[in-house]
Amino acid sequence: MSLDSIKEMLKTVHYYNTVNITQTFSKGEDAVITARCIKNTNILEITFYEEQKVEQFTCIEKAAAAIDRAINSNQYSTNS
Repeated sequence: MSLDSIKEMLKTVHYYNTVNITQTFSKGEDAVITARCIKNTNILEITFYEEQKVEQFTCIEKAAAAIDRAINSNQYSTNS
């Protein structure tokens, strides 16, 4: 999945922050990440399943980069 596609998905989740939408990102057949916008905020909450880590981002670009690294490589380190 391209970085631009990830950004577009996050923009949609971010835009509809008054409802509960969760976007799931997979690596192969396994879900590895979920992304949602905390209701009525501009905070994206990203859950990395393999690391059992939850991070919050206010910047779509940074959140997308973290997801891109996680699904397109074996790196799960993020800097928010």
